[in-house]
Amino acid sequence: MLRLIKKFPEQVFLFLFNAGVFTWLKMGSQTILNNLGVDSANLMAKVPDSIRTLTGGSLENLKTLVESSPWIWLVISMGVLIVIRFVKGLIKFLLFTAIILIGLYLLFKNQDFVNLVVSKF
Repeated sequence: MLRLIKKFPEQVFLFLFNAGVFTWLKMGSQTILNNLGVDSANLMAKVPDSIRTLTGGSLENLKTLVESSPWIWLVISMGVLIVIRFVKGLIKFLLFTAIILIGLYLLFKNQDFVNLVVSKF
């Protein structure tokens, strides 16, 4: 486990953060649903218009959305983590390739100078 933390510290700590947010969202949504009462007709009046439009004005769809939002958060954040790792690797590869290509360009451009230096050794 310690080896995993040393090898992927960003990913481990992001996963721990996401697990904390996931737990907080799940507990918060359950508390809100229990206190407000999902079957309440007044609940839809308190919901913002954008969410009401998203759920189609249905209390059952709203309950499903609120209960599944922590899962959505966890899946999206893990997807972002994968994208960040891919982009990071891609940037390293592009920088490595650019440095090699610039070096080869400079070698070919100054080939007479390189031949002069190599011939002295």
